[in-house]
Amino acid sequence: MNSSGKKTLGSIKVSEDVIIKIAETAACEIEGAAVGGQRPELPKALSKLRGAVRARILGESAAIHIDLSVIDGYNAVKVAESVQRSVKSAVQNMTGFTVTKVNVNVVGVSFRDSGAAE
Repeated sequence: MNSSGKKTLGSIKVSEDVIIKIAETAACEIEGAAVGGQRPELPKALSKLRGAVRARILGESAAIHIDLSVIDGYNAVKVAESVQRSVKSAVQNMTGFTVTKVNVNVVGVSFRDSGAAE
């Protein structure tokens, strides 16, 4: 009997959808970032065809791509860097996957609703 070996009960798989949801949630927590449904400047058809957050799992690692709008008044580079750090940390902590990269594509600027006429 080998007491130092670990016994497994079966396999565990994490869906790309789970990685995407974790990444999206982490990105939305960053002040100045607008992700997903918060991006009115992108056509709805494009949003549905290609989500704002995408992930690719290769073995025990994940690569993540995020299309991001920055809210007017925030520094786009600082917001994007904060999103990268937050997403990497959240995905690694919650799944145990190694995040090899978090690509952030700033696709626009979201303006706060100033009560202007429609």
